[in-house]
Amino acid sequence: MSHRIVVVGHGMVAHRFVAELLAHGLPDVTLTVLGDEPEAAYNRILLPDVLPGHLDLAGLTLPAHPGVDARAGVRATAIDRGRRVVTDDAGGEHPFDTLVLATGAAPVFPTIEGLRDSAGQPMPDVTALRSWADAQHIRAAAAEGARVVVLGGGLLGIEAAVALRRAGCAVTVIHRGGAPLDRQFDALSGRVVAASLADHGVAVLTDCRIAGIERRWNHALKSIRLTDDRRIEADLIVVAIGVEPRIELAARAELAVRRGVLVDDLCRTDDPDIHAIGDCAQTGRGCQGLVGPGWEQARVVAHHLAEKIGGRARPRPTLGFDAGVVRLKADGVDAVTMGAFPVDEFALGAPRVLGFVDAAGRRRVRIAVADGVLVGATCVGDPQIAADLTVAFDSRMPVPADPAALLARPLAGAAPAASVLDLPDEAVICRCNAVPKQAIAAAVGGGAASVPEVAEVTRATTGCGSCTNDVCRLVEALGAAPSAPVTEKEGAFAVA
Repeated sequence: MSHRIVVVGHGMVAHRFVAELLAHGLPDVTLTVLGDEPEAAYNRILLPDVLPGHLDLAGLTLPAHPGVDARAGVRATAIDRGRRVVTDDAGGEHPFDTLVLATGAAPVFPTIEGLRDSAGQPMPDVTALRSWADAQHIRAAAAEGARVVVLGGGLLGIEAAVALRRAGCAVTVIHRGGAPLDRQFDALSGRVVAASLADHGVAVLTDCRIAGIERRWNHALKSIRLTDDRRIEADLIVVAIGVEPRIELAARAELAVRRGVLVDDLCRTDDPDIHAIGDCAQTGRGCQGLVGPGWEQARVVAHHLAEKIGGRARPRPTLGFDAGVVRLKADGVDAVTMGAFPVDEFALGAPRVLGFVDAAGRRRVRIAVADGVLVGATCVGDPQIAADLTVAFDSRMPVPADPAALLARPLAGAAPAASVLDLPDEAVICRCNAVPKQAIAAAVGGGAASVPEVAEVTRATTGCGSCTNDVCRLVEALGAAPSAPVTEKEGAFAVA
């Protein structure tokens, strides 16, 4: 009898789980995927590129999996654990032997009067940027010259703000913290980012609290009033202050939940036949809210099920994803941070921390060195230095006796930044999928003759897309011509 697997949710993590499971080649498995969005699975990370018109839905859509019953626009409403059945919003029933919850997370909206209607839903001129529908809504509402306020100066907020500015909007970012990107970057780096954003026409207001929303007689948005009585005129509000795991379905089924659905190292809930992965799952490391850990969870669950169903032991992956490098993906505003810095850099035995700031040049570099290797780095405004530091961090190359050389060498222009062609074989090219240079070379050697074909084999470029140009250069250098020119912000399935 066939083993029935039902997946609830069809985002990037669910799509990756299906791919990982299919790669095991298990016989006698039926796989049903229920996605409540009407679109097929797509790359959510690239949604900001939709706002200025750089990408459309076809450019975001992930490849379909043959033989999988993927149902778009079908929302799961209940789990009957006794009968082992998932019920959908049309009353359909989906029996399962194994259930995988990949319900994701929902955007958080602040509790400010005027943001929601009487039914508790965001007003038409208030939206998040979490789905294709959100991106379409913003594009329709944010015509050229529209005044847009972005609430939240984190990664998504800044990326959305820059994209909206490129679309011709007047954009203001309102952030509660002392500097943008303060969850990942130090305060001084954040200030340099804010200055660079101002150069690009994006105003950033920090240490701000919103007192209320002011509307016109016809309920149209007029302005946002801050607690210091400043008023920011606006036609549209884009909320990017965070997300919360979608646990309602699991909670109604009386699975153990806290902030997310509680899971063990195999991503099993307290019901061993039900797993949770991605933004909805809470592991021992918490709810990380990043696609990389979700993909690791997808791989672990696929492996576990392959052993359980196939009855054959295989090398076991573990949950140990380290976000490593965090990169702002905003045109013209370069910022990257990696590793960790000591809480007290003056403490005995703490990593050695060095840095410089070039305020006028909109540059900031900060590094941390321990035991002769780079353990942390932040670079704003200089992609060449960032490339060198990323190589040193990834490869754990020994640093000079005086770590200041890591800062001074690029400034002195003694040598150019490392080219992707000069990187060692083990250097990671696609960080989202942990794809090293040698894997891309092997794919090309095996017959992959274009960036999409390399992506199909290795998954390189299918995450945030920021590595696409590097992959393109490698394909060209290794003797295969890309199928089409690739621009800076395009993913593997969105070539120009």
